[in-house]
Amino acid sequence: MRWNSIRCLAPCCLALTVWLAAASAPAVPPDHEVPCVRLHTEAGEILLALFPDLAPHHANNFLHLARTGFYDGTYFHRIVPGFVIQGGDPNTKDRDPRNDGQGGPTLADVLTPAEQARLQEASAVLSAKGYTGLPLDARANLKAEFSPTARHLRGTLSMARARENDSAGSQFFICVDRTAALDRQYTVFGHVIAGMEAVDKIVTAEIDPARGRESPRDPVKILKIDLVTGIGSLAAAEQTAYREMLQTLAAGGSTW
Repeated sequence: MRWNSIRCLAPCCLALTVWLAAASAPAVPPDHEVPCVRLHTEAGEILLALFPDLAPHHANNFLHLARTGFYDGTYFHRIVPGFVIQGGDPNTKDRDPRNDGQGGPTLADVLTPAEQARLQEASAVLSAKGYTGLPLDARANLKAEFSPTARHLRGTLSMARARENDSAGSQFFICVDRTAALDRQYTVFGHVIAGMEAVDKIVTAEIDPARGRESPRDPVKILKIDLVTGIGSLAAAEQTAYREMLQTLAAGGSTW
């Protein structure tokens, strides 16, 4: 009787082992569908994989803004050694540090021309009824997509926000170390495949106290961003780095 019970439990244990193994690895798209972005910066290239299965709206928002050139010419305006580098603020283009960290995309930045036309039609209907319209220059805010299991590890790409959870727009940050305090508080939507040496160069730049205690004296510019679809489109060394990145995420307990 005891032997039969053990025999019956064996398949269950095997299934549980398989389930646990599957749960320990990040759920990512098939190789040919993985969206990647290559940030060309003054400090070097940073290659990132985005995770639409983890945070679809944040990943698609970043891809759209990158595709339209929104990020070109922006600067990494915030650097905190041992913590993060932060960029993506359109206000940084004016080179006035007083408004850095306050900017983001408008509805016009995140909508297609056809969607903008529909919004303007809806705005006209509201205005005709005496309601406030929906201006295209209004701030576009993303709803939070916090994950209970994705971790902010070294190389994690996550979205900056204001105090309100649903206030992310275009500003993003890359972690330079494990930052557990950010888990479940900010939306993780990607990870660095290659180029952490550029990230480290950015975060160790000289601080300018006159600009702010986390403001670099000479901010690093994002020159442009190239979009790459599919791991097979990367160089062989980058494909290997992608595999190693997935292993690093699993080893660091970052799962979804």
